[in-house]
Amino acid sequence: MNRSEFIEQFARWFAPEQILQLARQTRWHVRQGKIVAFEFVVGVVFGQMSALRLSLSSQASSYSEPVSRQAVDQRYHERTVEFFHATFRYCLEQSLAQNPQPALMTKALAEHFPAVQVVDSTSFDCPDSLAKIYPGCGGDASPANCKMLLRYEYLQGHFEPLALLPGKRSDQGLAGELPAIMAAKELLLMDKGFLKLEVLRQIDQKQAYFLLPLARSLRLWLAQPDGSRSQLNLADALRHSEPAVREWPLVYLGAEAVAVRLVAFRLSEESAGRHRAALREAQRKQGRLPTTDALELAGWLILITNAPADKLPAQAMSYLYRVRWQIELVFKQCKSVLRLDVTLADTNRHRVQCEIWGRLIAAVVLFVWHSYLQGVCWAQCRRELSFAQLACQLQQHGMTLAQALIEGGQRLRDYLWKLLRQLVCTTVKGRQRTRKTTWQNLEEHWLHLVPS
Repeated sequence: MNRSEFIEQFARWFAPEQILQLARQTRWHVRQGKIVAFEFVVGVVFGQMSALRLSLSSQASSYSEPVSRQAVDQRYHERTVEFFHATFRYCLEQSLAQNPQPALMTKALAEHFPAVQVVDSTSFDCPDSLAKIYPGCGGDASPANCKMLLRYEYLQGHFEPLALLPGKRSDQGLAGELPAIMAAKELLLMDKGFLKLEVLRQIDQKQAYFLLPLARSLRLWLAQPDGSRSQLNLADALRHSEPAVREWPLVYLGAEAVAVRLVAFRLSEESAGRHRAALREAQRKQGRLPTTDALELAGWLILITNAPADKLPAQAMSYLYRVRWQIELVFKQCKSVLRLDVTLADTNRHRVQCEIWGRLIAAVVLFVWHSYLQGVCWAQCRRELSFAQLACQLQQHGMTLAQALIEGGQRLRDYLWKLLRQLVCTTVKGRQRTRKTTWQNLEEHWLHLVPS
């Protein structure tokens, strides 16, 4: 997709006619008033990106027709939430409909897996007015807490917020949603908090693959020549291990006997020390002391997968798993730049929900721009794009972008063309010559074996 095509697609996303149609479908727009549906959405989505405080007064002053802050406040009701939710779904569908070819940097990985899905969740506190909709975990925690489940497809750069849920929902309780998003031959990267044996079995039955850390509470079993199974004491086996990498080609997990490959990577002394210190602190808060086995396991990165060695060799597993950390960077930017947890609407629960959906619409825009510019950067200079720098740049341009969208026409297209050129130059990820990137490690230890 060239730059002109990308600009035209983005302009169609936020066409006034399309936003007005969604407003009519949700009955937010019944008759024409001073507050236009398009200006209302654009102001909340993009205006709040660069505004330190999204107040009613600032919204009232941004419309073509002057209105009072009370008039803006009255436009936040139940149908407004439906309107913003519908707009979010529309933008998300448009973003997923774009199917860019894998960038040059990911084509080699696509030879092994048609898709690499990364799934994780994050939570943020909400005003108490949302306690019934998004209840928190109780105790000393906030009465209202929202959890977002996010999917990131690494090869094409697609981000998809899967659900907004009560903060008290555990990751393991959400694991049942994962098999539905997987197709045959695809790879799923997830944290051990999502580990559920039945879910792993379902993914395996779909002929898809998973890669995740081992939960230390699981019992491990090895098959014996006579057909029986003996328990594997992993801590004892690693304690007497000289190699820095140990692999067990066939291990059975727990009572449900899910078959996996298990690979353990010895951590550096510095990393092992941090992990063991964190373990001791966590146990101290519970009035306990860590066991010697737990301290031994804390010195290793232990990964499990059902992918065969010809699909995913052991030496590449630790480097590929690091891709999962990119979703943590996305969460960090969503909170620090998009300010998911910041609102002035403490008592108006409808306004709070609209602001959350508005920020998620901005997040979808950010994801799509990242996906496109990532391919441009790699094609031009074989460099990766910094998601954090892109988020900060779009934040600075939020109000100007909102004004350009409202003006529309050639003014909008000229502005987008200039903005894209600027972002390509200013958001390239910096190089640390003393430290290889995840992609450089994958190329060196694995993907250079892929025939061109």
